Amino acid sequence: MVILKNLQLINFKKFSYLKLEFSEGINFIIGENGSGKTSIIEAISYLSIPRSFRGVKDEFLIKFNEVGWTIKAEISNLTEHNIQITYKKDGFKVIYLDGKKIKTFLKLFEIFSVLTFHSNNYNLIDQSPEVKRKFFDWFFSILNYEYFISLYKYKKILVQKNKALKLKSDISIWNKQLKQYSDYILKIRKNYIAQLNSIIIEQNDKINIDYRNSLNDKNFDDFIELEMKRGFSIIGPHRDNYEFYFDGKNAKFFASEGEKRRIFLNLVIAMVKLTQKIKKLKPVIAFDDPFNVLDEKNFKNFLEEIKNLNAQIIISSTSLKIENNNYNIILIN
Repeated sequence: MVILKNLQLINFKKFSYLKLEFSEGINFIIGENGSGKTSIIEAISYLSIPRSFRGVKDEFLIKFNEVGWTIKAEISNLTEHNIQITYKKDGFKVIYLDGKKIKTFLKLFEIFSVLTFHSNNYNLIDQSPEVKRKFFDWFFSILNYEYFISLYKYKKILVQKNKALKLKSDISIWNKQLKQYSDYILKIRKNYIAQLNSIIIEQNDKINIDYRNSLNDKNFDDFIELEMKRGFSIIGPHRDNYEFYFDGKNAKFFASEGEKRRIFLNLVIAMVKLTQKIKKLKPVIAFDDPFNVLDEKNFKNFLEEIKNLNAQIIISSTSLKIENNNYNIILIN
């Protein structure tokens, strides 16, 4: 079981200095809107994949009038580890593990995972293909470092291809490089969605996720003429989609709001179980203000189910919606 024991923030967002202590079970971070609760969840998430889950650039995480920020954490994963991530305004970012500088976050990936859920996720079923792709890309990147790297390289090549398309230049060289990474991306997506579905069906046999591959056994070069006309890339993993089905029907159009919440909560449980299976560790689970969207009764039942998985849970909220003497309460002024 992976445990976040404590967290320190220095010049991060609104905090000059903040230190928080967490317990093994369920932790509530309570504070008013604007108190910095989401920034804390953001920092916790950063320890797993060093980038903001909201897509905020590192430079905008610096407290006003400061030159950089630092996140420090003590974690327990069979053994104790100390993590420090420091960013300076000049773009220089350094990651330390147990006092030693590391070149990539691969070492962090191996010892620590955080599954973070926030406002864009809670109504995932109704979101655009782009939002759903980002959600699953984030999750699959946590599970698989090679997927993260392949996706990063694919996107860099895609930028070059789109530049070439605007200039009406030959794109075959870029298509060849895109295929090198897209084959792996599609393989992992199909594999992980199949595994998620296998777990979900054991929980609720009415729920299914359909992964829609835009290439659909075709090649990038099959679309050269059309892409030249349009001036941008129209096919590839960056155009794929995921659809959720409930009782055989597309949940986006036919499921009730309650059923959509049930689908999402079943997905979260499946994600925790799949993380445990693939990474051989139990992730920290963080929720940012879930009660804005998820009702208290169902979320309480969901927490009990997650608790049975022996995972540490961290929840931010404006008030303690669920009474329980066993919860660790952290008040943010």
